[in-house]
Amino acid sequence: EEGLPAFFEDDFESGAGDWVAVVNDASSNTLWELGTPSGSTGPITGAEDSSSAWSTNLGDYGPDSDISLFSPALDFSGLPGAELTFEAFRDADGFADTATVLFRRVGDDVQLGAATALDMTIFDTDWSTIEIPVDPAALGEVILIEFNFASDSSPDAFSGLSIDDVSVSAN
Repeated sequence: EEGLPAFFEDDFESGAGDWVAVVNDASSNTLWELGTPSGSTGPITGAEDSSSAWSTNLGDYGPDSDISLFSPALDFSGLPGAELTFEAFRDADGFADTATVLFRRVGDDVQLGAATALDMTIFDTDWSTIEIPVDPAALGEVILIEFNFASDSSPDAFSGLSIDDVSVSAN
């Protein structure tokens, strides 16, 4: 079952498409931005030296932020299982900033299954591949994948979280 082709892939080189960025906080200090990352630390290109990735600001992220990035709707009907794979670059304060991946049902926004925490205590020096099994509660549903990033109140000079090359494969 290894090596099945992805039924969804996006490298973001063609723009935002149907991805939706949302600010969940009152300050709007941080936005999900698509383009070439340029924080004081962290990546200076997308994965594999591409020109586009989604980043928590293209520069450094701000304090007291809570932002979400939603994929296009994906139909998991008839799938016995699936795996989400993406490239990530984690560059945060290492102790209080968080990132999670969630699966939400289209239509009523209900979270399906448990959230998966991304370890933001890791300071990546290059893009890292992250693989997350799609929660069984999301199978058979039309879902959105949510990438959420939240920062604490400290003003840090870090780039935060960048993601690129998102794919979902049946397994």
